[in-house]
Amino acid sequence: MQNTEEDPSSRAHVMQVAAHFADAIASEFPVHVICSSRWPIFEAIEMFTLHLDKDVADVPRNVCDDISNGVVNWKQLRAIANEWSQLQWVHGSRSPEVIRMLLVMTSFMEESAERWEQALKECPVGSAFLAAVQATTAVAQLTHQFDEHSRLLDKTIHEGLLSAVSCGWPLGHVLAVLSDSNKGLRYADRNYKYVRKFADLDLHLEELSPLVPPPQHSMAATAWRQQGAKKALAIARLPWHGFARILHRKAVGRRRILRQAIDAILSTTRGKLGRRHVALTLLYGSSWSYLLERTVSHLDRLGFSWPLLVVSIGHDAFQACRQLERKSKAVKVSCWRPNTASQVHRFTIVHILLHLGVDVFYFDMDTIFLRNPLPEVLSQALRKGQETIFASHGDGDCINIGVFYIKSTIRTTVWFSQFLEWYHEHQYEIDQRGLDVLAGSPLRIPEGELGVSFPPKDLPKVQVGVMEDENKVVIGFIGWYGHVSRMLVFHWCNSPLSEKWEELNVAYSAAEVIEEWMPLSLALSVVSTAGFRVQPREPSEEWSVTEKQEVPGSSAWRLVGKARRVLEAYRLPKPLVRLPCW
Repeated sequence: MQNTEEDPSSRAHVMQVAAHFADAIASEFPVHVICSSRWPIFEAIEMFTLHLDKDVADVPRNVCDDISNGVVNWKQLRAIANEWSQLQWVHGSRSPEVIRMLLVMTSFMEESAERWEQALKECPVGSAFLAAVQATTAVAQLTHQFDEHSRLLDKTIHEGLLSAVSCGWPLGHVLAVLSDSNKGLRYADRNYKYVRKFADLDLHLEELSPLVPPPQHSMAATAWRQQGAKKALAIARLPWHGFARILHRKAVGRRRILRQAIDAILSTTRGKLGRRHVALTLLYGSSWSYLLERTVSHLDRLGFSWPLLVVSIGHDAFQACRQLERKSKAVKVSCWRPNTASQVHRFTIVHILLHLGVDVFYFDMDTIFLRNPLPEVLSQALRKGQETIFASHGDGDCINIGVFYIKSTIRTTVWFSQFLEWYHEHQYEIDQRGLDVLAGSPLRIPEGELGVSFPPKDLPKVQVGVMEDENKVVIGFIGWYGHVSRMLVFHWCNSPLSEKWEELNVAYSAAEVIEEWMPLSLALSVVSTAGFRVQPREPSEEWSVTEKQEVPGSSAWRLVGKARRVLEAYRLPKPLVRLPCW
């Protein structure tokens, strides 16, 4: 066998064969599917283009340079594009020079947009490059603008990926950048929560909807969802023993991941009369495990009546949950451990629950309940005929998924199933944005334009509500307005982890010393505030929870006072103006 490292011609041949294979694969799928797959196809194409000069002879390197009086100066744009790609390869996306050159290319985008049809005819590959650059921007934030750029790339690549990346334009590089958008390995600069890698569902279709067989082809998916939703409605009417008998039968011969989910669901719903329901939370890794027992004890003292199903990510989280499962008495706890470490599993288990006729109340672990939120949420659902209710952003026109309620109905079951399929297939999208848009954006203001790429068609219209976000279900970093006595839930969304844990510990310590003889909400309302300021602060004003001045009173009331001080630090002098979300 020849040593390709010593034989350049052989190495070039291997590269060309591999590139032709990638070319054939790319012609079969949309760009966004290739980008989010496990296979680094565009990354390999980028490596191929880096060696074109020395490994592949007679490759055109100046396509569109000879166009005069074009829509844009294509030769100049190609030179800038190649310099930009080389700098980004070496220095990464955050390099000031890379950002500066990207801004320069923006002017070319604006010029070409004015005569886009002519630009496409003049220089198809140059136009495809501009579309790809705009797609990398859209995929991070303005995903409703991604479709048009993606479709143009589909057309160019399906006509020949290899020729498109081999003609002097750094299209291979920008496709690799786009492919990194859900991985964050080299180019993507996104919040860690939005880099989902491959978002494995871990479950097959017959496991996501255990009561019905999977669809035999894509056209049968709609009927499969409807059938699953109707079966869920029927099984929800059965007494628990009938419900359990069916689920035990469905679990026979299934994989561990589904059997464990069914066991957890049966455990949490055991003996329930009327509608079956569970509270749900996500316990992610060892860092949060210590908080689970404090959370459950607090729920017990609040009179929280729903059982708790804990999605336990990782060995440590699962062990912590199982220990609590054995010892918790008042609040029934059950644990389910998916195979991979992804936040998508709070949605896969919701899919299963809805398809078994079980209502869901979800909350993040970085929340604390000052009062039991269930009576108010369920009352709102009944009063207004709402099937799903979400927390929201006090300063924006979109929902927040740190707390939500979904009632299992035919509409919500089909709707949520379509959401999960869309979310899995478009892994650059953000779950919260997707749920908001697919739920009809219940808070949208006239200026709002939140959207997503490739939204599913024929979505059922579910009855959606939102929780009051000014004083009752609030997000810390956004701020709140009103009085602590009216607060139900405080959410440390987007706070730095060290700050979040410090303040959560302060709040739980207060609850633990006072709730045996007084509700936390009442104690926070009446605690002496002498020695620290409770007047509203301006949003720009800094504060610190670790002030040196001690809160007066006994040790218990000092802890309550510290918790009050934490909450007051986020209080604002007036309600925030609701602005468009992005």
